[in-house]
Amino acid sequence: MKIEGQTIVVTGGASGIGLAMARRLLDLKADVWVLDRDREAIAEVTRTFAGNDAFHPRLCDVGDELQVARAVSDIDAASQGIDALVNNAAVLHDQALVSKLGGKIKQHSLDDWQDTLCSNLTGTFLMAREVAATMIRDKRHGVIVNISSISRAGNPGQSAYAATKAGVDALTVTWSQELACYGIRVVAIAPGFVETSMTKRIPPMFLDRIQERTPLKRFGTGDELAHALQFVLENEYVNGKTIEVDGGLRF
Repeated sequence: MKIEGQTIVVTGGASGIGLAMARRLLDLKADVWVLDRDREAIAEVTRTFAGNDAFHPRLCDVGDELQVARAVSDIDAASQGIDALVNNAAVLHDQALVSKLGGKIKQHSLDDWQDTLCSNLTGTFLMAREVAATMIRDKRHGVIVNISSISRAGNPGQSAYAATKAGVDALTVTWSQELACYGIRVVAIAPGFVETSMTKRIPPMFLDRIQERTPLKRFGTGDELAHALQFVLENEYVNGKTIEVDGGLRF
C-alpha cells in the first residue's frame, strides 16, 4: 500500500508507540486520525500538531461500542474512506494472580482484569469490525494492523495483558483468512520492551533484569516500531503473521 495520501486510523495514538507511529505516518504524508480515551493526552497532541491539516485527534474509548461506531462512521464520511487501521490502544495493570505479602493474601483485581480485556481485546475487535465493514462496503482494499506484545507468550505479573495479547494474535490469523477475499490484509506487530510511559511504571530492578536478558542489551524505541509499521503497510504480501520487534528477547 502506498502510504502517501492514505487515510489511516491509529488508536491509542496520543502517546507512546501510537504517537510515534502517527508521527511517522504524517512524515510519509498520510492523513492520520488519532483516537484516544486520555483527554489530557488528546489535548496535548492537539496543541503539538496545531496547524497540520493531515492530523485529526479525537477522544474515543475503543471499548465503547457506540463511541467506536460513531468515530469510524464520522472518519469514513469525512475522508471518503479508511485505508488502514492501527489497533494500538491498550492498558496494562501489573499484578500477580495471587500473592502473599506481609502475611496477607492479595488477589488479582477483577476490575483491572475487565478493564484490560475491554481495552485490549474488545477494543481491537470493535475497531476492526467497524473499519472492515466500511472497507467492504466501499469496495476498498485496506490493512488492519494489530499491536500484540512479547507478553503474548506469558509473563509473570501480567495475566490479563498476556491473555489479551495472545487473543490479538489469534484474531489476526482469523481475520486475515476471513477478510483476504475483500482485499483486506491483517497483520500483527509484537513489540518487546519499548521506552514508553507504560514501561516507566515497571519497577527499575525488573527493567534492568529485562534489559540484561535482551541480546541487544537495550530497549526498543517508538521510531523502530513505527518503521515496522511502515514495512507492514507497504509490503502487500505480508498477511496473517505476527512481526516480532523485540531485540531477540524471549521469556
